[in-house]
Amino acid sequence: MVRVNRRFYSDPFFDKTHIKDEGDERLFRLKTVVDSGSEDLSKMNFDVSDEQKLVLDEVDRACRELRPLEDQAYLAGKFNDHLVPIFKKAQLLGLPISRRYGEGQGADILTYALALERIGREGTGVRTFLSGHVSLGQLTVQKWGNEDQKQRYLPQATRGEKIMCFGLTEPTAGSDPTSLRTSFEDKGTHYLLNGSKAWISNGSISDTSVIFAYPKGKHDGMCAFIVEKAFEGYSSQQQKHKLGMPTSDTGSIFLDNCRVPKENLLGPLGKGLGVAYSGLMSGRLSVAAGCLGVIDDCITEAVNYSKQRVQHGKPIGKHQLVQRHIGIMSTNLEAAKNLVYKAALLKQHSDEEPENKELREHADITIAQAKYFASNASFDAADRTVQIFGSSGYSFETRAPRHLVDTRVCRIYEGTDEIMVQKIAVNRLGQDFEAYR
Repeated sequence: MVRVNRRFYSDPFFDKTHIKDEGDERLFRLKTVVDSGSEDLSKMNFDVSDEQKLVLDEVDRACRELRPLEDQAYLAGKFNDHLVPIFKKAQLLGLPISRRYGEGQGADILTYALALERIGREGTGVRTFLSGHVSLGQLTVQKWGNEDQKQRYLPQATRGEKIMCFGLTEPTAGSDPTSLRTSFEDKGTHYLLNGSKAWISNGSISDTSVIFAYPKGKHDGMCAFIVEKAFEGYSSQQQKHKLGMPTSDTGSIFLDNCRVPKENLLGPLGKGLGVAYSGLMSGRLSVAAGCLGVIDDCITEAVNYSKQRVQHGKPIGKHQLVQRHIGIMSTNLEAAKNLVYKAALLKQHSDEEPENKELREHADITIAQAKYFASNASFDAADRTVQIFGSSGYSFETRAPRHLVDTRVCRIYEGTDEIMVQKIAVNRLGQDFEAYR
């Protein structure tokens, strides 16, 4: 069992030179602790602390400023150029990153998840940008990079001067990262990378990518690299004609004898698969957290419309079948919240004890459960809200159909429904039942 004493900040790199006054020192001494104990999980308290409320108020302010601009960008079918400046002003571009690096805020994982939940109300495209930039990009570099790499890449990223992405998926490698075809050669003073990446969030706008590749001619010893847009042999292209998320950049990355300096190897040589899996844990959690916001926004839209829309002489909210939709959505939201918050706490604890394999596996499975449940619940909520809106819900001028097409990808990227369910089942059955041994 676990005992939870949840607070706001958990920054192992915190430097007291950043403290402005005694209040700041008190604030940054707070941290999330999940340790062994006898208390039941049912006693976990997920109430928002005063410190977290300060952050979430700023997130809410930024989201309110963003919403009308995001509406315009969505209907125009283009990336919202106001997103980065607004989130930069609110210091949200490095929320879970150590304060040692630029505008990093040192927030713990639960606080970051709560922020993503609020951001998810503005759309999956908005949240996907942060997943690529922060969860998959910055957190991976912070976890696996050496100090020089962190100092070179994280400050620019947390300030929004450079955009990051995570280059794992390829045209022929999705759920099975071991089938990557991108390769590298050791040329003594540098590496040469060849291959391509597909369906990469922030792929065509990113300045810095975490790229995965195998040694040329081999299918073991995967490595991770920090690759800059300016490197010779690197190019990218926007992928268009997507089912949803028109305001989220999705791109392909092409590596044609791309020269990568030796010092840009990320993590130990040959341990890239571990880097990839740890990044996916962060990415999956961010998807799950954002889906909470989607469900919440759908409920808000459904309730407001149900009170105003009159059919058969009364507001449709008085019809039992409409009430059934709202009741199911509300129940799913509460169930999803408990899964996501529990996963965030376990991820935080796992990060604090990186050598604890059992804890890491527990966090991994809980994140998979949260991602599977929340992504499906968000898609279901959007579908139910479209149904409540009727013909009005078939227009992108209303919010529900945007959520419907946008959340469909949440059941695919960062681990498909099928892969998540398989992980969860094998955790019960045992590794002898692993489907992909």
